[in-house]
Amino acid sequence: MLEMKRILVNVVVLSMAVSFVATGFTTPASTPGTTTAGSSCSKSKYRSIDSSCSSTTIPNLGRSGEPYARMLPPNYADGISTPPVMSNGSKYVNARRISYNVFSIDETPDSTNTLINVFFLQAIGHDLSSPAGADDPLQCCAEGMVIPQESVSSRCYAIFIGRDDPVYSWFNIGCQNYVRVLTKVPAQPRQPVQQINSASSLLDLSFLYGNSVTDSNRVRAFSGGKLLSVRRISGEWATKYDYLECGSADGCYVLADKRSSQFPMTATVHLIFLREHNRLANQLKLLNANWSDEVLFQEARRINIAQYQYIVYYQYLPRVLGRANMINDRLIFGGTGFTTDFNAFQNPSSFSEFGGVLVPYMQAQLPGSINFYLNGTVQSFPLSSLAGNLTTFESMFSSFFTGLITQSTKLLSTSSFSIEWKNFMYRSASEPVGLDMVAQDIQRMRDFGFARYNDYRSRCGLTRFATWEAYNASFKVACPKTLEILRLHYPSVDDLDVFVGGAFEEPIPGSLLGPTFYCLFKHQFLAIRTGDRYFFEVGGQEGSFTAAQLTEIRKVSLARLMCNAIPTLPKIQSDVFCPVSVNNSLVSCSSLPTLNMAAWRA
Repeated sequence: MLEMKRILVNVVVLSMAVSFVATGFTTPASTPGTTTAGSSCSKSKYRSIDSSCSSTTIPNLGRSGEPYARMLPPNYADGISTPPVMSNGSKYVNARRISYNVFSIDETPDSTNTLINVFFLQAIGHDLSSPAGADDPLQCCAEGMVIPQESVSSRCYAIFIGRDDPVYSWFNIGCQNYVRVLTKVPAQPRQPVQQINSASSLLDLSFLYGNSVTDSNRVRAFSGGKLLSVRRISGEWATKYDYLECGSADGCYVLADKRSSQFPMTATVHLIFLREHNRLANQLKLLNANWSDEVLFQEARRINIAQYQYIVYYQYLPRVLGRANMINDRLIFGGTGFTTDFNAFQNPSSFSEFGGVLVPYMQAQLPGSINFYLNGTVQSFPLSSLAGNLTTFESMFSSFFTGLITQSTKLLSTSSFSIEWKNFMYRSASEPVGLDMVAQDIQRMRDFGFARYNDYRSRCGLTRFATWEAYNASFKVACPKTLEILRLHYPSVDDLDVFVGGAFEEPIPGSLLGPTFYCLFKHQFLAIRTGDRYFFEVGGQEGSFTAAQLTEIRKVSLARLMCNAIPTLPKIQSDVFCPVSVNNSLVSCSSLPTLNMAAWRA
């Protein structure tokens, strides 16, 4: 009988592995010597900084520096790396034309979602995805025009701007810079290149802790288990480099991921988790005076990541996917115990489609201006004026903080973007216009060679659209004008970019997303949860929490972490992802549940 059980278990494990390979999720290549089960993974209570060994069966899955996973193989024209072409062999219409002609400009506010939704998602995006080489300083354009091909890198993939462009032509701009991301040469000849993810693929707060030991050491204080910080203006802040080291008169923050300082709002999200780590380290030291700096750091990191994962799955994602949908699709559970569906063969790696398609689409929630709340008055600043601008971050922190939980996002269902996002981002003080971030994102999608919209629908078990009329019937609101524009840019509905095709679908009940984008979100977060042995709800692993500790983690909310970060904050709504309302009224911070740290007494 025991032998029969053993055989059955082996059959189940083998079938899971076969199923995993057959799903179409491509697996990152492994470094020699690390793919034997358990060969390079020692037993540890703590996840590694680069998230290797999140699965001991295939240790490299999810590790930083490995290729992305994919929902579908790339659709390169030459099967290797040449950007996709349409079914008739012609090039796709350039990214700026698609951005300008297909996606309208709109600023309709969404009264049900606060601004923290956008910047919390950006933090998740930074945590899961960082294309290697995306920030290389190569220049493919000079004075607004394309540099002759013989003078530029082979990685140049500039966005051409037509002479009839309604905005850029006025300033003689015919080119926007774009550099192709770095790739890994495939092991087999004539196989597609694989883009490299510099971030670890797990939800592990890598934007705070880093993706390598070097990153981590740079931000650690090596005292009391804490992260580097200084006290300025009656608060705790990340330390700074001086002007000579970073070239900014205000200095630059010492961060594991410099993208955390893209906006004051992203810096605020980073600061909340930095302060929370150091608060946890202090609490743990009071409870366990004999713990070393290393143990204090790892325990504080472990708890901080668990709280973050709980907030992602049980507070943020239900705003996007719908709680009932998530329960039906096994993304979350209503129980109080541990999850039992950890799968050592599941690839937990970040899909290139998540950072390359879904996050760019969700930027449609970004308003064109950010509100400051000062002494009962509201002042607005253009989004582009805040990009990379941390000059007033510390002195006006309370205003940024208030704005994140007070200002509304833009309505996602309009499938439009703000004029700032489409024309003015990352411009200098002397420049009248900046980057079109929608065009930049579309160019990256073609760099990655994403498959077509209908292919993703098939992958998700959805009906392929054979005609434009059938596709139009799936729209949020049937729109002949939009359909005519799409017909001008695509020979057939089968040629639609996934970003374009998915953007106009009617949301499924309870969700902000249509069925295709919902499917991509679902598979990404199901893979991350079931493929990570250190996920906070997993039981029976070296890194599992005790039942008492898990109960405490499930009490936490982002509102509580915000209160922890600002002890002087008098009141806050209990669900900060939603605006204040009759059902989400302001409450005192002291009334919000917090961790009972006694559960961590050794």
